[in-house]
Amino acid sequence: MKHITVAIIMIIGLTVFTYEGFGFFDQILKPQPKKQETQQEKSQGEQQEQPGLLDALGAFGVKKKDVDLLKKGVGVVQALQPIGEEEEITMGEAVAVEAFARFGGEYRDERLTRYINLVGKTIADVSDRPNLKFHFAILNSQDQNAFAAPGGYIFVTIGLLKTLKNEAELAGVLAHEIAHITQKHMLETIRRGALLSNVSEVTMAAMNKDPKMFSNVIDEITDKLFTKGMDKDKEYEADVYGVEFAYRAGYHPGGLRDYLKTLQGQEGHANSRFFTTHPSTGTRISKIEGLLGQYGDGMSFPVLTKRFQSYMGA
Repeated sequence: MKHITVAIIMIIGLTVFTYEGFGFFDQILKPQPKKQETQQEKSQGEQQEQPGLLDALGAFGVKKKDVDLLKKGVGVVQALQPIGEEEEITMGEAVAVEAFARFGGEYRDERLTRYINLVGKTIADVSDRPNLKFHFAILNSQDQNAFAAPGGYIFVTIGLLKTLKNEAELAGVLAHEIAHITQKHMLETIRRGALLSNVSEVTMAAMNKDPKMFSNVIDEITDKLFTKGMDKDKEYEADVYGVEFAYRAGYHPGGLRDYLKTLQGQEGHANSRFFTTHPSTGTRISKIEGLLGQYGDGMSFPVLTKRFQSYMGA
């Protein structure tokens, strides 16, 4: 009875959550004075029509003073050791800048963005960190990928969304990324690595003399997240928790597996960084299928194909 109730809440719940609104870019930084923009225009060239990095970060409501703080490296030592929730969010904001920079900025579709946020927040609300404020954005990249930055910042590319067949698959993908954040996988990686130990030995005086140090640290983190990928064990764990979170929200728990099967069929043909930043797709499918036996009642949960297609314009 509990799971039936959850499923009903999920089906109608997309109308319950308060959405902060699209136009992330429209909420933020006012244009810089013309003299300050001239030099930027020269370096941007053909990219002038793409949202700027600071505009992109504003997609998550980050204010200019916070961006300036990140750029200057003020408070870096405190932000890295220990890593509390406030510090985690600060790091996530910096990583968000890089995500928008590397993957084409925000995909501007108000209706679709609202839908992704509502599905994501439905799942986040039943995750192991329901009090953390999650944010979801669509990246304007045809490459299939999704990322989770520390502090609740989650990105999915329009290329990946176009590959999905239903809302249960979308829920599976978002739940996997939510799990990376609930289990603090990136923070554990930072703590464990030599990167954190090196930074933690630096005094505030040294940081003030070298304000680029924090930027270099974030570059190292984003390289791990976007290029090298997480450790296999953390990816497998995110699959386990992701299946559970999707199930708690009332979605068919096989959504992530079904998407991975589609991705597996494209291996060697599709241009996706999933293949280089994630473990073997076949291994992940096998492990998830081994889990699904625990979710017998979930096999009757909805996949919501028509609703998904209506938002995707299919």
